[in-house]
Amino acid sequence: MNYKTILIVIVAVVLSFGVAFWYFNAKAHQEITYYNYSPGGEIITNLKGEEKFVKATVQLQVADKNILKTLEERNSEIRDLIIQILRGKTAQEVEGPEGQEKLKNDIKNGINKIIGEEKIINVYFDEFIVQ
Repeated sequence: MNYKTILIVIVAVVLSFGVAFWYFNAKAHQEITYYNYSPGGEIITNLKGEEKFVKATVQLQVADKNILKTLEERNSEIRDLIIQILRGKTAQEVEGPEGQEKLKNDIKNGINKIIGEEKIINVYFDEFIVQ
């Protein structure tokens, strides 16, 4: 092989790696837009087996803007589900970071079942008080 052929092959390989690096790096840095949905103001209900109640304000995070309409249409079912989940918990079960995380997962999984898709990414509490 002559030097020109070797030089062309080296340049082509370097350019290929450069383009691949740029492409995958740009893909990794694409930002996902998230949307929040509130199933209505605060939710107040009693806890299981105790004379304690919980007051919570919930936000649901989704990445698909089209699901917001479905959430709005099913809002009554979503609020009822959240109330039922809260009423089934004791104060000890919702206490601390582990209890909060379990509660969020229960709400997320329940709502995903209601809407028939895994569209809820996260559940946030704007307010959460147990008394």
